[in-house]
Amino acid sequence: MKILLTVILCTMSMCSMVSQKTIKRLNAAGVEETWQLSLGDDFNGSSVDTKKWKVTEGLPRDGYQESSQVWFTKDNIEVSNGVLKLVIKNDTVVDKPFEIWIKDRMVPLKASASFTSGEITAREQTGFGMYEIRCRLPKSRGFNSAFWMYGEKDGVNNEIDVFEYWDVEGPLKLRYSEKRLCRRQQMTAHYKGRMTLEGDNSEDMSEGFHIFTCIYDECRIEWWRDGELVRTLYRYEGMRGKGKSCLDFLKRKKKEPAETVFPRDPMAIIATVTVMKPPHGPEHLNLFPLSMDIDYIRYYEKVEGNRLK
Repeated sequence: MKILLTVILCTMSMCSMVSQKTIKRLNAAGVEETWQLSLGDDFNGSSVDTKKWKVTEGLPRDGYQESSQVWFTKDNIEVSNGVLKLVIKNDTVVDKPFEIWIKDRMVPLKASASFTSGEITAREQTGFGMYEIRCRLPKSRGFNSAFWMYGEKDGVNNEIDVFEYWDVEGPLKLRYSEKRLCRRQQMTAHYKGRMTLEGDNSEDMSEGFHIFTCIYDECRIEWWRDGELVRTLYRYEGMRGKGKSCLDFLKRKKKEPAETVFPRDPMAIIATVTVMKPPHGPEHLNLFPLSMDIDYIRYYEKVEGNRLK
């Protein structure tokens, strides 16, 4: 059943199935490309596949709880009927011990929180390729639902946020509006402590399952939603619409152009829901529990000729 559904959805996303692990897909220029599945999970079991995923316990970020009020635990992850659920509960935890990496060492801390949630991180780090998730988002003020990739090399941060849906006055001080709930996709790239962000309005992502795709190569990052291209970030300044590859573009330049904020080192896939602190947190506690429902997560590598690129 899941394979048949995949074929239908793949067609909606401008691609066709060659085999269960290989797809052909039209790129932004209308050229057909072949992609081979390298890492994927359709969540057809009854529990998380711990050979593929690490389950977060504690606080992996925001150790001093400056912006969030959530405790991550394996108890908030459910797998059934081909769907993984990251469940957000109105549960209180008090003085829970954990360790977190701060600057150059692990620091033991304690945390209290009014909510619990679930998070998974891929055990394998990946690089250039196509990342995709099909999911349905939870709807509540104060949530930050995210599908992203993160990695560090020699202390340098690399991050691509395929989506973040945060609905309150978050890090960029956007004014809260109920009409924005699950309707504003934030797409961000981070590198060397810098970031570049763009947002795009969408339909309500809590009202059904939607496909989010990120195509990442040495020249550009593309963000797609339900088969529609919604953002492109080019590696070099002035590259937009010029040249089919970085090499083609650079050959035309007398000197190497400036680079944008563009990650380049391996990263791990992460799916999570964070809960913000008051006064930006949830208001209607009778709605809980809520969940981010994930049908599948997949990472493909591009095939050039008969070889993976």
